[in-house]
Amino acid sequence: MGDEKSETPRDALIATLYDMFRTLGFEGVSIGDISKRTGLGRSSLYHYFPGGKEEMAQAVARNAVDWVNAHVIAPLHVSGTRARRVAAMLTGVEALFNDGRAPCLIASMTMAGAPPQVRDTLASTLADWLAAIVAMLVDTGATPESAHAAAGSAISQIEGALIIARALAAPDIFTQQVANARAGLMAA
Repeated sequence: MGDEKSETPRDALIATLYDMFRTLGFEGVSIGDISKRTGLGRSSLYHYFPGGKEEMAQAVARNAVDWVNAHVIAPLHVSGTRARRVAAMLTGVEALFNDGRAPCLIASMTMAGAPPQVRDTLASTLADWLAAIVAMLVDTGATPESAHAAAGSAISQIEGALIIARALAAPDIFTQQVANARAGLMAA
């Protein structure tokens, strides 16, 4: 989830926190772990995040939401054919999940005791992604009913395949389900 602009020390810290939270979940990460991984003492961590681990998790969630909005959701809102818009969205999805090799922050944080504000932030972006797919499908000729069904199916395929691919260390499962999601969205 890199960004083209130059990173501040806080941005670099958020990137490290993102990797930790997406891999270990909220409860699986301690301030001591963060200190060890970053080389920063507790006082330095609290300098950047006075609210502690909860503020860190919220910063990670906001950063992830911004990335998803720019690389997964925004391509659905541009003009163009359905095929072009779906391809652009799925390129973002594949980058986000490293072609099925990286865990989903939403799954990691919502299942591992993240504070309600963090869960709400992440759930909101999932709802926005679903709504953007539906809107794109309707804009490109699908009925609202078929758009809702196809959008829900596509996200379920992608997220479910990610879990299975990671559990079995078989990223080809993710790749296949992304292709199936593409086909379903094109057929809606």
